[in-house]
Amino acid sequence: MTILYQDKKWLLVNKPSGISTHRAHVGDLGLVEWLALHLDLQVQVCSRLDKGTSGVLLFGLTSDAVSEAQSIHEEEGAKKTYCFIAKKSATVSWSCNEPLDGKSCTTHFRKIKDGALYSMYEAVIRRGRTHQIRRHAAASGIPLLGDLKYGGPAFGRLCLHCKSVNWPGIEGPLYADIPHCFEVILDGGIKEASWLAFVEKRHPFLSTVTDCCRLLHRHEYSRDMAVDKYGEWLCVTGFNENVSAQQLLGREQEMLASLCRICGCRGGVVKTNVRDPHKNRLFSDIAVWGEEIPESFLVHEHELYFSVQLNGRQHVGLFLDQRDSRCRIAKIAGGRRVANLFAFTCSFSIYALAAHAEVVFSVDLASGCLKQGQENVAINQLAAFGNAKFIKEDTRKWLARQLRKKQNGPDEFVPFDLVICDPPVFASAGKGKSFHVEKEWPSLAHAVKKILAKKGVALFANNHQDGVEGFYFDTLNNLFSRVTRLNPPLDFPKVAGLSSHVSIYWCEM
Repeated sequence: MTILYQDKKWLLVNKPSGISTHRAHVGDLGLVEWLALHLDLQVQVCSRLDKGTSGVLLFGLTSDAVSEAQSIHEEEGAKKTYCFIAKKSATVSWSCNEPLDGKSCTTHFRKIKDGALYSMYEAVIRRGRTHQIRRHAAASGIPLLGDLKYGGPAFGRLCLHCKSVNWPGIEGPLYADIPHCFEVILDGGIKEASWLAFVEKRHPFLSTVTDCCRLLHRHEYSRDMAVDKYGEWLCVTGFNENVSAQQLLGREQEMLASLCRICGCRGGVVKTNVRDPHKNRLFSDIAVWGEEIPESFLVHEHELYFSVQLNGRQHVGLFLDQRDSRCRIAKIAGGRRVANLFAFTCSFSIYALAAHAEVVFSVDLASGCLKQGQENVAINQLAAFGNAKFIKEDTRKWLARQLRKKQNGPDEFVPFDLVICDPPVFASAGKGKSFHVEKEWPSLAHAVKKILAKKGVALFANNHQDGVEGFYFDTLNNLFSRVTRLNPPLDFPKVAGLSSHVSIYWCEM
C-alpha cells in the first residue's frame, strides 16, 4: 500500500527505496512529483528520507502543515523508528550523541535480531539531522549494509527502513512493513536478497497505478536479462543470444518461481532478444512455464486497459518505459489536436483520448499494430466520440503530406498542439526500404516542429542505446525554445557506466 494515512492536513506514504523525496533536477521524478503526476496529490515536504531509504514518510497537504511540522520537529514531538541491517555487534542497546554538522542530536540503538552474517537493528530518533542514523551507526562501528558513503558493504539497496512514525494529532503509530529482503539477508540468503531488493523497489509500490512493471532491469542482476510483470504473468527477456530461452529458464527457475509467489503470478515466458534487425523476428527463441498463458489478455494503467500478448514473437504491445510519459501527455491533452507518430498499439493515443483531446491521429505503417490500437480504443469505450483517427502510412510520408498542405494552403492548415514521436531504432518500410532512427532524426524533428502550433509541445523518444545521446538532444535543442530531458520511470533506472534504457525529450515551441 502506498498511502498509509490521509486526512485534510497530513499524508503518510510508504516510500520505496530508489526514489528521492523530491526531484533533483527538472525532468526527474521524486516522490513529490510522482504523487502529483500519478495520483493528483499536491503535497508539501515536511520531512525527508534519503533516496535509498524506504518506509513511512510524512507530507503536508496545506501550507500551514509545513510550519506546524517544523515546530513539531524542533520540539521533538514526533518519534520515528527505523530498522536497518549491519554486521553483528556484541552490544545490545546504546545511544549515540555525537553532534552532526555542529548540531546536537541523539540516536537510540537496539539490536532486534541476529542472523547468519548480519544483524537487524532498531534506531529511534525524535528529529533528524542529515544522514543521522547512517552516520551514528558508522560511528558506532556498524555501518549499514549498502551504505558505501559511510563504509558499509556493497548491496543492491541501502538497508535502512522507517518502520513507524508517531505523530501528534494522529492516533497511534503508522507502520510500514519491514522489507522482505531484510529477513532473507538474516536467514543467510544474500544471493536471493540481492535480486529481491531490486524487486521491492517497484512492487508493490507501482501496483497503486498499474498491474505492469519491470521487476528486474537489465544489468541490475548478475544476468544479462530483464523481468517484466504483465498482470498475472512474467515476461523474461534474455539479451545473450548464446544462451537459449530454455537454458535461461532452467538456470533461473528457482528465482522465477519465487517471483511468481511474491507478485501473485501464474507463470510466464522467456524470450531471447535478437539484436540483428534484419532477422524476421525480434524474438526467435521462446520458452514458457507455469499455467497456460492466454493468447491475449488485458492489463491496466490507472483506469485504462490495454490488450497484450506474451506468446508472440514481437513486442508484448505496451512499452512500460513510457508510463510516466503517457501520464504527462494526459495532463495536457484535453481539448488539443494530437498526432501520435509511430503509434504502435496507440497507448499514447488512448491516454490523450481519455483526457478529452479534440482529435487524435495515430500514424503507423503496421496494420496489425493499428488494429490492436483500435481494439484498445474500443476496450476503453473511447470510439463513440469519433475523434480517434487511424492512419496506416509511413510516418515520413504522412509528415511530408502535412507539410505540403501547410505550404499549399497556410491559412487553411490547422496545426497540431501536441505531437508524440517515438520511432523505432530500425524498421523495414517494405520494397527494400528501411528506417534508421539516427539517419531520420533531424528530418523528423524539423517536420514535427513545422506542423506544431505556436505554443505546441512535442514528446520525442528513442531507445537507441548504441547511439550518441548528445546528437539527439542537440538536434532538438537547436530547433525548440526549450528541451527537457525526462528520466524514465522508477523501474527503468540508469545503470552506472551504461547508456540510459530510453531517451525522452519534452520539447516546447
